[in-house]
Amino acid sequence: MKSPETFLNIGCGPNGLNHWLNFDWGILPLLSKFPGVRRCLIRLGALPQGYDLAWPGLKLVDIRKRFPLPDGAVKFIYCSHVIEHFERWEALHILRECCRCLRDDGALRLVVPDIPKMIACYQQAAAAAQPDARPARDLCRLWWGFDKDIEPGSFVGRFSRRFIRDHAWNYDRQELELLVKEVGFRAMTVCDFRKGTVPDLDKLDLEGHKSHSIYAEVVK
Repeated sequence: MKSPETFLNIGCGPNGLNHWLNFDWGILPLLSKFPGVRRCLIRLGALPQGYDLAWPGLKLVDIRKRFPLPDGAVKFIYCSHVIEHFERWEALHILRECCRCLRDDGALRLVVPDIPKMIACYQQAAAAAQPDARPARDLCRLWWGFDKDIEPGSFVGRFSRRFIRDHAWNYDRQELELLVKEVGFRAMTVCDFRKGTVPDLDKLDLEGHKSHSIYAEVVK
């Protein structure tokens, strides 16, 4: 088994792998350390049932700050559906840290919602004209990253909203490539779902993201 320090997953959520080094930050990652409290919040309705998952071993790291790693410490970095939750200038800092910590022979895999694919999902649903379909609503939920149209009327609803970090900036291929080259990466290659040089993609690339995401690997 390879050393956990060799591979880094930033913003891993509950989908990280225990033989990777996993960074995450926020209320939900904190609650992963206290499963009894998390299950209590689920029973109260403050968290969806889908959050009752066994999280991987992770370190609570605010990735907006300097990573607690030396230069060139990791060969592969995986970052899926993370940077869109930050302002573009914050994403630049996160990617600078990725570039600093990545080995010269390594690769960073980025997965983000893709503007053209989100629009295509809307167009396909609108063209299908199913009676109960709401393509515009579904597009907005993809764009913002959660069901923003539902009013959090109750105390529990307002409380649960505190667990949500919506999308601050979205990308297409051009904008993503400009971003990574601005921080010093040399080249970006667009990949297929679960295809690339980064290991464990059969477990890390999630099926639920496939229809509306762009998959890219970048090198120094």
